[in-house]
Amino acid sequence: MILSAKRFKTAVLFQNGSIGDFLMAVFLAEMLQKSGHVAHLTIVVPRNLTFLRGLIGAYPHISAVEVSRRSGCGQLLKMARNTNLVVVHPTLGKISLPTKILGWLISRSHGSEFLGFQDSGPLSKILYSKTLVYNTDQLYSENIQNIARALGAPVLVQVPDLKITLDFKPLQACGLDQGRYIVFHPGASARERAFTIRTAQEVIEHVLKRNPGMHVVLSGSSAEGKWIEEIRNGIQNQERIVNAIGCSAQAIAAFIQSAQCFIGTDTGITHLACFLGAPVIVAAHHGTANWLPFYCPSATVLYRLAEEEAVHQSREYLDAQRRGRIKPFGTVPSHAICAVLDRFVGCHGSEAESAQKLAFEENGNSPYDFRQ
Repeated sequence: MILSAKRFKTAVLFQNGSIGDFLMAVFLAEMLQKSGHVAHLTIVVPRNLTFLRGLIGAYPHISAVEVSRRSGCGQLLKMARNTNLVVVHPTLGKISLPTKILGWLISRSHGSEFLGFQDSGPLSKILYSKTLVYNTDQLYSENIQNIARALGAPVLVQVPDLKITLDFKPLQACGLDQGRYIVFHPGASARERAFTIRTAQEVIEHVLKRNPGMHVVLSGSSAEGKWIEEIRNGIQNQERIVNAIGCSAQAIAAFIQSAQCFIGTDTGITHLACFLGAPVIVAAHHGTANWLPFYCPSATVLYRLAEEEAVHQSREYLDAQRRGRIKPFGTVPSHAICAVLDRFVGCHGSEAESAQKLAFEENGNSPYDFRQ
């Protein structure tokens, strides 16, 4: 069922406050705004507003508000008189009933629509005017495009990207504005998706040993500061390691934008690097299959299926072998990451793009056999 293609004064997009989900909301906002269906979009989050606002400073048609049980609801309810499009993000879990009720209340005016995905929580089919299926055999970004299709809107934005106002002051303060470096973000919101301390050290040691003029920017949230320091303390040549802890969105984006390469896991900062179009290496340690950034042309996704030893990067192989599993992965060994990293470090501009293309062409449909 496709809703009639119509124009809305405002779209209200409910998100969970994570960086990756927020970026996908920006992706949807761009599709809806460029198609002419929505003039202004408000992204609603329950947390993390200060950081997330830094991602949308270059978008005058997008705003963000923080809403919880204690505050913010009144601001949204004032919008109820408008013709609103209200969208709730897809999730593997469930959307809380208060969120659904709030979305329903601000979609009561004539001509409004309330769209969401069937989840494990209550009242989805009753409250939503259109209920979609979250197809985990598709990429998350493809499910986001399905929202536009359900509204009758053309999908005019095929590849997610991000326009952002960069803050270069921290980069300049570290003296890296004229230097060569990579950004390494070893953490993740779920510990099993993060690098271990030793594996992170192995990757950093490899970069520093093979590239005498190279620095490593070690990125993490404020809560990960002690853990990041543990990683750094176990490495020689610490003078070539820069800790970027608790950076604003604009600052970490500046570090990523100027880096020779970004290394990360299945986590929000990795998706930020992909949205920025940086050369990205993703180690899918116990990651979620449909969240891996195969949508990004500049990303090399490395994964190892739990029952295998070889490391792959082909989406086609993953789709053929995962048999509907959401999280079919084991840990990607550090030597597999370093072997791919060597293709990019030392290359610049079009050379880096050529190296990445070569890596995909040579290995895209066959495994990297990194067994030792």
